[in-house]
Amino acid sequence: MKILFSLLLCLGLCVPLPAVSAKAASERVFTATIFPVWLLLREVTHDVPGVEATLLLPAASGCPHDYAMTPADRRALFRADVLVLNGLGLEGFLGDDGRTRSLLKPEAAIVDASRGVQDLLPDEGHGHDHGDHEHHGCSGNPHIFAAPSTMADMVRSIADQLAELDSERASLYRANASRAAQRLEALAAECRRVGESLGARSIVTQHSALDYLARDLGLTVKAHIQPHEGQEPSARDMLELVRLIRAEGVAALILESGSPDRIGRTLAAETDIPRVMLDTASNGPDDLPHPLDWYETIIRDNLRALEQALGTR
Repeated sequence: MKILFSLLLCLGLCVPLPAVSAKAASERVFTATIFPVWLLLREVTHDVPGVEATLLLPAASGCPHDYAMTPADRRALFRADVLVLNGLGLEGFLGDDGRTRSLLKPEAAIVDASRGVQDLLPDEGHGHDHGDHEHHGCSGNPHIFAAPSTMADMVRSIADQLAELDSERASLYRANASRAAQRLEALAAECRRVGESLGARSIVTQHSALDYLARDLGLTVKAHIQPHEGQEPSARDMLELVRLIRAEGVAALILESGSPDRIGRTLAAETDIPRVMLDTASNGPDDLPHPLDWYETIIRDNLRALEQALGTR
């Protein structure tokens, strides 16, 4: 009996490890900093063997203006073979470029999705630390994920940079990005058509997060309620906004879903214009089977809300 038990134990110990362990060890981890960049990274790496696309910040965290990293974030960063940034200083929680690299493995690479994005809008002082992520000294508005046209630029940029880092899979990255960019450009064209049909075009927005979408629609942003992120307008600022809204014939207040609405309600009541809640696509669910389907739905919901508020011709 003892001999039989010893033989069975030996056989059990000699069984090779499952193949999945070898596969997991060979996978490269591509980590996106924020939710909308993760959406694009998933499209670019769709069905690409040996690549895992992960998200650093929680999907529901939104724009990371005041985010502070956790020990778990630091561990996730050190796992990454490639870190994919939004860029334009949005990831202030990472610090400058030198500090960011110190959080990564020595051989890890950084991809900046804002590299190559066309016609950046100015940033009006949201307190972002721009660092050196490809746009050293640039003061561009970092909310490039809120509009389909700039998302198309971003997805191509991510694919091109990954192709430079990983020539073996370059054609897969670029083919995936081409399909995604075509859908995003078609969505941008839809935005332009809807914008041309709107009955009014002058708006006031909460802050600059929706400026790129407004541009895709051909809308004129007369002012921001909060020119500086997190800083509420003073009583004097509110009086000036009321004067501007009346003088410029502003048709609607455009606010951001999930943000405090007290100031928007006050301005709408004082000026008798509608307030509209739009989604900036800065956060969402973490279990999306089809990322671009979700993004298209968000943008089209925004378009329908604008049609109701601004009217159509």
